[in-house]
Amino acid sequence: MTPHRTRPGLPPAYPARRNQSARDSFGAAARLAAWAVGYALLACWWWPAALVAAGCAAVSRARARTAVDALAGLIEAAVDVHGRELATRVGLIAPDATGLLAQDTGDAMSELFRKAD
Repeated sequence: MTPHRTRPGLPPAYPARRNQSARDSFGAAARLAAWAVGYALLACWWWPAALVAAGCAAVSRARARTAVDALAGLIEAAVDVHGRELATRVGLIAPDATGLLAQDTGDAMSELFRKAD
């Protein structure tokens, strides 16, 4: 098993731990949102539960935004590290090309991998 290619100075398992941590954080935020819904239903009979529901919903939203931001940063880092290899594999650039990826190559990759509406 070969270790993941990482940015210099990072241990090989670092990306996997960061990815799992960001996913776990998002999962925790989703569970808190589910609790907010449950408390909102309880508020139909007991009005103080509405305050708890609003608090849970606010905290859940903030945590979800932070987790999604972390996941987006990890995806960007993965593209930075493996973008040239991916562009080569799908035939957008020649295997012996050097230098940074061009803007049109990045646009072509986005168009190629974008899901249909």
